[in-house]
Amino acid sequence: MAKIILYCSASSGQRDNLITAAQALFENELVNGIGLQLVLMTPLEDDPLAVPPDSAFIANLDMALEIALPYGQPLKPCLEDIQLALAPVMSCMDMDNSYVLQAYQRAFKETGPKALRYHYLMRRREDFSRTDYLDYYVHHHYHFGMDTPLVDYYQTYICNPSSMELAALLGVKAVVADNISELHLDSMEAFLGSNVMMDLGPAAAEDEAKFVDRENSTSFTLQVLQQTA
Repeated sequence: MAKIILYCSASSGQRDNLITAAQALFENELVNGIGLQLVLMTPLEDDPLAVPPDSAFIANLDMALEIALPYGQPLKPCLEDIQLALAPVMSCMDMDNSYVLQAYQRAFKETGPKALRYHYLMRRREDFSRTDYLDYYVHHHYHFGMDTPLVDYYQTYICNPSSMELAALLGVKAVVADNISELHLDSMEAFLGSNVMMDLGPAAAEDEAKFVDRENSTSFTLQVLQQTA
């Protein structure tokens, strides 16, 4: 599934207006005409999974908006309409602290909509080519996500050249990362109360150290406000 994710920082005093403008997209004729799937999210307060906790990216994040296309529909012909539909949202954004990416997603474990979404923006180590990195991530490291209880698991692969083009079009910054590891969950308390953090977490971190630039990767949790049915 091809998709765009906007990580939005609001202009001063515009956070509520930013979210209201994003909510209006669900009734937008252009959006509905294209058949876009939307997910509107805000950062979870007191997020125990935020790393690094003092990240400027996380501190400036007021809202995330995921825009996904139907399977088999190319994004490029839709960009002008998407840009037009986003205009009210963009007018409320702090463009210098807002980011966008273009990517495609693969579902590894999917059971239905969840209240929370954990995003881990992962960057590869410099000694790994993108091909080698994705080969290890997709064919070996994935089992940690599959073995994690109480979550749905997705991998989102970022196209950096396309992200840079889209960022230039919208006037924001491009996310610098190779992929997003996504965990969708219903309850942070249930997730943290399971054995995942004690047993699986350290093993996953040890394996990541083999191919991930962990110091320059970022993770955080978003709560879903609204999504397309």
